Amino acid sequence: MNIFILIAVFLIIGFFTGILIGMLGIGGGIIFVPSLYILLPLLGYDPSIVAYAAIATSLLAGAIAASFSGYLYYKNNNLDLKRALLLSTGSALSAFIFPFFVIQVNPVTLKIIFAIVMFTVAIKMLSERTDPTGGKTQRFMKDTFLPAIGIFAGSLSAFTGLGGGVVYFPSLYYLYNLKIKKAVGTSAVVTAATMISASIAFIIQDGGSHNGYVSLAAGIPMGLGAIVGARSGVNFVLKIKPVFIKKIFSIILIIVVIKIILNLW
Repeated sequence: MNIFILIAVFLIIGFFTGILIGMLGIGGGIIFVPSLYILLPLLGYDPSIVAYAAIATSLLAGAIAASFSGYLYYKNNNLDLKRALLLSTGSALSAFIFPFFVIQVNPVTLKIIFAIVMFTVAIKMLSERTDPTGGKTQRFMKDTFLPAIGIFAGSLSAFTGLGGGVVYFPSLYYLYNLKIKKAVGTSAVVTAATMISASIAFIIQDGGSHNGYVSLAAGIPMGLGAIVGARSGVNFVLKIKPVFIKKIFSIILIIVVIKIILNLW
C-alpha cells in the first residue's frame, strides 16, 4: 500500500480514537492496538515482532493524544493535580520497567484479574442511574494507596498497550469520590504520563530499528489525528450530563474485557 495512503489511514484512525480519548481520559489502545496489528505488516514489520510493535506504537500515539487531552481538562479546572502526581509516581515507574519483560512474559494471570475487576466496574456503572456519592465528600481509600494503583495500571499498560485510563477513572470516581469530569481529566493526565514512560522504554529496546519497537511512521500520524479528535471529545464531555459519561465508559470497559478474553486463547 502507498505510504501516503497509509499515513492518511493512520490519521483517520487517530481522529476517531482521539474522540474517545478526550471523552473518557483513556489512552486509545483498545482501537490503536488491533488496528496496528493489521497495518504494521504493510510497513514491512516482521510478523514475529508485530505484537510488540503494536503495543509500543499504540503507547506513543496515546501519549501524544492523552497529553493534549489532559491539558484541555487542566484549562477547564477538571484536574486533581495532587492525585494525578501520586498515581503517576507508581504508573510511570512500572510502565517504564515492565516493557523490558513484555517480550519474555505471558501475563495471563494479570489479564484475567484485570478483566474480572473491569467487568465488575462496568456492570456497576451500567446499573447506576444516579451519582452513588449523593454529593458527599467522603473517601473510601487514603491517598497513600494511589501509587500502588498506579503500579498496577502501569504494568497493565506495558503488557497491553492500553494507557491505564480504564483503571484510573473508576478508581478516582469510586474510591476517591472525584466528580466524573474531574476524574476523567485526572485520568487523562496520568494516562499521558504512563504512556510516555512506557513508550520511552520500548524505544530504547532493540526492536530491529533505531526506534526500538516503536513505529514513528504510524505512531506520529495516529497521535496527531487523535489530538484533533481529543479536542472534540473534551468539548463534548463538558456539555453532557455525567450519567452519559458513565454509560459510555462502561460499554468501552466491556469491549476491553471481551478483547482481553478473546486474546487469552
